[in-house]
Amino acid sequence: MSSQAQDDMSAADMAVRKFLKQVGVTAHQELSEALSKAVRSGALAAGATVSVSATIESADLQLSHVVTANLQAPDSDD
Repeated sequence: MSSQAQDDMSAADMAVRKFLKQVGVTAHQELSEALSKAVRSGALAAGATVSVSATIESADLQLSHVVTANLQAPDSDD
């Protein structure tokens, strides 16, 4: 993101972006490790499809947002 775009963002927008970046980075790490571990242990076949969902909730905002996807397990040598 350019410095001008950052300057144009409100503090509230920046806080939301920071939160979503943290969610994305940590979720990526956890999902990648879980998929690899499942393949290594034999609990999941390499290349298998796994359904996942993520929920972002805020009681204060009366918000519940669910995102779903299908992920592919890595090859056994990944």
